[in-house]
Amino acid sequence: MLRINEITRGRMGNKILHYNTLAQLGASKNQDVSCAVWEDQRFFADTIKHRSPENPETKLSWKEIVNNPTMSFRKDIDYEIDEYAIHNVFWRVTKQDPRNFLKIADQYKKKLRTDVITVGVHFRGTDILGGDGNGGREIHTPEYYKNAIDFVVDNYPETHFYLCTDDMSFISFRETVDYLQRENLSFSIGSPDKYDDFSTLAECDILISSSSTFVVCAGFLGKKNKKIIHSKEWINKNVEHTLWHPTDPVDVREWQLSFDEFWVELYRSGGNEFYELWSVV
Repeated sequence: MLRINEITRGRMGNKILHYNTLAQLGASKNQDVSCAVWEDQRFFADTIKHRSPENPETKLSWKEIVNNPTMSFRKDIDYEIDEYAIHNVFWRVTKQDPRNFLKIADQYKKKLRTDVITVGVHFRGTDILGGDGNGGREIHTPEYYKNAIDFVVDNYPETHFYLCTDDMSFISFRETVDYLQRENLSFSIGSPDKYDDFSTLAECDILISSSSTFVVCAGFLGKKNKKIIHSKEWINKNVEHTLWHPTDPVDVREWQLSFDEFWVELYRSGGNEFYELWSVV
């Protein structure tokens, strides 16, 4: 059996990715699965239930998942999936549409405008200036958002922009609002409720994305065939493997590089049938 005994730390996006790893491996390897109760589980319908251990347990690390795609599992062992097996293993494990395993519950689904192209715009807040953002490494500038808006409007003149963030004081958010007003573009501002924002982003036709796993997950859930834009500056930091913290030990550095590879592979391949990179700007 494959198991999550405790969902990964971090916020909603990381938890969804950890859960996706479990569900995808269980389906592709024809294994029974068990998942502990987790925050945000109520946002989805028909999630994997917790089952008591049946056998001795061993840890299945993110490294084993990445390096051994043909792995097999013994019936007399329960395998606990590493808490760090999140977006660093996404391209390796995602064989089926994640929507098969992560169905947004009816009470949270959003219906957006149908008379225009809907564009979700996500901003990470000031957490990217602290530990979560590695001292500002993940900042997306106001210029990125303005250029992305111009790119969308050049391709689709009839649009409505949905701006979603948990920090409306952040400069990129404020300047984007000012820009949309100056350009007389149709937009609305999201909700302080993360589920409302996630549902909005998940149902858009286009996403102007940030580095957050929150909006990455909205990209592969909800409405299918979304066109997704990412920051070229952000992608380049990953392609060039810019150090998170120059003093980190080798084992931590290897772990960090594994997360870079999500973005590197996205850039090189354009994604897959479940997550399409439309452009970098």
